[in-house]
Amino acid sequence: MSEEVILFPILFSLIGFVIWTIFSTIRRYKTTQLQAGLQTKLLEKFGSGQELLAYVQSDAGKRFLESLTMEQRTPYRRILGAAQASVVLILLAFALLFLRGRIYGAEEGFLVFGTILLSLGVGFGLSAALSYYLSKSFGLLTESTEHRP
Repeated sequence: MSEEVILFPILFSLIGFVIWTIFSTIRRYKTTQLQAGLQTKLLEKFGSGQELLAYVQSDAGKRFLESLTMEQRTPYRRILGAAQASVVLILLAFALLFLRGRIYGAEEGFLVFGTILLSLGVGFGLSAALSYYLSKSFGLLTESTEHRP
């Protein structure tokens, strides 16, 4: 009985993680492909280097160049993602630790997996806090709100 109780959450988590990874990768690929296509079309509209230089020096051109590197310079999504993962993992760990005393024969399994998930959740939380602190000290979080993704 205890193997079945432990096997189901592990199998469910594994399948969920694989599906999330696949769809997340597809979404990032499609977004990057769309951005590259739009940027290529915009750059093809310029007939000479002079026109391109004039565009780059305008406000719209400056925003366009900033958008090319925005993902690398703004850590908002990564910090928020780590914080969200931390909360979800900690809550899941508490649920497993709560169930530990309620399901007969699976106490050790729930304790082990609850402890692992709790440590992962705390690790993601510390990672988010450290990323926030370092990003703020590097000046990456002081940009105006109009440039946030």
